[in-house]
Amino acid sequence: MDTPSDTAALVDYTQIESLLDIAGRTGVDEILRAFWRSTDDLALRLKTQIDCGDFVEASRTSHAVKGSAANVGANALADAAKEIEHSCRELNAEGAVRALARLRFIYEQTKAAISERLEAAA
Repeated sequence: MDTPSDTAALVDYTQIESLLDIAGRTGVDEILRAFWRSTDDLALRLKTQIDCGDFVEASRTSHAVKGSAANVGANALADAAKEIEHSCRELNAEGAVRALARLRFIYEQTKAAISERLEAAA
């Protein structure tokens, strides 16, 4: 499994800084809480869809994850979601399962990196 070793590749902190400039710390905290909650729900939905072979819906769900991840600067997470989307469009169940495992791993890394960065900025 590929693992981003550089947090700059993991997260686009300029996107986080832009959100801080626009919404302030409280606003960013709210945005990120909604993002984490939504991504948790979508990841569970993706697992179910992939397990059931519903690749059309899994492709749509992974596309939603990709977009929301990009909006908060979670680049590696967006890339992992794109990988799931591609596997689902190709009806590649094995690839989708591998990509989902990668997405979960990157999700945890991303959450920790963003949290650490925000705590350091406080």
